[in-house]
Amino acid sequence: FNFVGRILGPRGMTAKQLEQDTGCKIMIRGKGSMRDKKKEEANRGKPNWEHLNEELHVLLTVEDTAERAKIKLQRAMEYIKQLLIPSLCVKQQRVMEYIKQLLIPS
Repeated sequence: FNFVGRILGPRGMTAKQLEQDTGCKIMIRGKGSMRDKKKEEANRGKPNWEHLNEELHVLLTVEDTAERAKIKLQRAMEYIKQLLIPSLCVKQQRVMEYIKQLLIPS
């Protein structure tokens, strides 16, 4: 399951919408967060790239009063949790692919 693609969406539109709806900044960090694997390897261990040594994760940031920031972060976390649940469409698509494979004579 490609959770990075699911969170970012086509051309980053899902992440942009999340940022607009919640007021939080969203970043995908950690090993595997960069599209260019060679660039990721070249940057690993350099200053400001320490996150590349960590597990893949989502980083949410927000600037607001403490109480408002807490509410915004909670909304963003709930939104992201929903994106991490494989949708019924994805499950149905996998079943259909499996059925097609069974029907194709080898």
